[in-house]
Amino acid sequence: MNKFFGCRGSERNMKTQMNTWNLKKKIIFFQTLMIAVTSMIILVVSMTSAVYYMREQAKEMARGNLETLASNYNDTLLQYQKLAMALVISKSAQDYCKSSESSGSQYEALAEKLYDDMQNMLNMQGNMNFAVVMQGKADGYVYKGNSSLLDTRFISEYQKDYAGSIPMKKDSSIRMSFGEGYFKRSIHTLTIYHPIYSTSTSSVSNGEIGMLILNFKDNMLDQLYSKENQSGGQRNFLTDEAGNVIFQDKNEQVSYREKMNGTTGSFQKSGKLINYQKIGSWGYYLVDEIPAKELYTGSFGILLILLLVIVGMMLFSIFTLRKMIMTFYQPMDRVLLAMDDVAEGRLEKRLDEDSIDADSRKLAACFNTMMDKIHMLLEQVKQEQHQLEQTRFNALYSQIKPHFLYNTLDCIHWQAVTDGNREISVMVKAVAQYYRLCLSKGKEIIPLSQELEHINAYLIIQNMRYDNIIELENRIPETYFNLKIPKMTLQPLIENAIYHGIRVKEGKKGKIILGIEEIESAVNILVSDDGAGMEEAKLQEMNLGISEYNEKLGYGVGNVNKRIELMFGSQYGISFAQNEPEGITVKIHLPAEQ
Repeated sequence: MNKFFGCRGSERNMKTQMNTWNLKKKIIFFQTLMIAVTSMIILVVSMTSAVYYMREQAKEMARGNLETLASNYNDTLLQYQKLAMALVISKSAQDYCKSSESSGSQYEALAEKLYDDMQNMLNMQGNMNFAVVMQGKADGYVYKGNSSLLDTRFISEYQKDYAGSIPMKKDSSIRMSFGEGYFKRSIHTLTIYHPIYSTSTSSVSNGEIGMLILNFKDNMLDQLYSKENQSGGQRNFLTDEAGNVIFQDKNEQVSYREKMNGTTGSFQKSGKLINYQKIGSWGYYLVDEIPAKELYTGSFGILLILLLVIVGMMLFSIFTLRKMIMTFYQPMDRVLLAMDDVAEGRLEKRLDEDSIDADSRKLAACFNTMMDKIHMLLEQVKQEQHQLEQTRFNALYSQIKPHFLYNTLDCIHWQAVTDGNREISVMVKAVAQYYRLCLSKGKEIIPLSQELEHINAYLIIQNMRYDNIIELENRIPETYFNLKIPKMTLQPLIENAIYHGIRVKEGKKGKIILGIEEIESAVNILVSDDGAGMEEAKLQEMNLGISEYNEKLGYGVGNVNKRIELMFGSQYGISFAQNEPEGITVKIHLPAEQ
């Protein structure tokens, strides 16, 4: 407990002492700490990554070598099997083994033919030491080899070597052995024992008439079990499907057979990396055991160099940073003092550039320039505030003129009513209502109901001008009348439909239909006409360039789209589509809730 409170006390003393440090000392301390921590993180990550990479590289290399060896040995065994099968089913071997004689002229003739075939086989297979065909019904045999019977010790070693052989495949009568039984001087060879069955008998068990023995100098197995390949704790060997190590003097079974699943794999056990590869369909595994320390043997030198480089960079960075901070801190102190004066309201404070060194003079000049700009900005803010107030005044004053205009039009309307001139009365009243709705008490966004009133007034004026050629059908339900819409949205679109659609129809009357559709959190107001329409390519050009001013499109339509984008976002706006059989539909995409 006393130690705990002692640690807490030391921590408080450390914090108290750090609070008394000046800025230079704090910056040096924290930057040094940051560099040290960063360097340690880089060191740990780099070394871990390097070790992992080299280990994985070694594992991949070992697996690649093992896969290549297994593939080569599978090809070798297949070649041996085909070679043995070719001789087993040959007529000379069949006739010799079916013979019950082991001497005489007929026997000699049969043996001579077989001898020739065996000679051809030895010529074709360069690594074959000898081949023997033994009769099953008699004691005769034909031997052909590159070494004599005395050198191979075949007569004395045959029974012993056959007894120590293993099946070439699971449940196969073909057997093989690897050892130095047939040769002296520790020469290891591979021997294949292939039973010869009668090709004229359907039952294999009843048709065995002899035995073919083939002996090879197998370089792959020789290398696999060489002393050089079993040194340093690393070793390669073959196992059967039960995990028994084959082709060695002592009996041994691996303890990790249950982990050898599938045709290939890799795992670690007891401090060793185990790689295994199944050899084709023969039922044997090629296994490679590598001690874990062997994977890192070549990486220690690289890790040491990496450690020295990172530590050297850390010390160099700390030294360089300390020098830089001490150099930069002195002019910063003067700036901080000047900023304290500015904070107290002395905006006229400036640094004397002539009394400091050349390096600090630029910092002082920047401070003085900053203070001059602050003073200039303050004056600019005062002027802008005055201009803003003047603009608001002008805006209020400009509203007086429209009021005067539609008040005057209202007087003309009542004078026309008094005189009985109904047409002038209706038109003047529509114009007055049009300008009143344009003003909208200075509001930019109005309910849809007001915008519809605006359209009705506009169409009264246009129908009086063009002899009632325009019919308006409003299909918008009253439930949407409170929907907010930018002022003067529908009028430019209807005007565009009249001048570029309906009037182009050569005296025909036209119809404009207003509709609305709701899509998730948005609505589409539809303005459709049955006018002349336009080509599809022209419509696509209009849709692509709607966000930019286009003289062909017209200022009013582009203005409507731009105001919608500015008020609600670029995902909203207007688009054009072709009607069937004629006319254009303008879709106004707006948010449902604003």
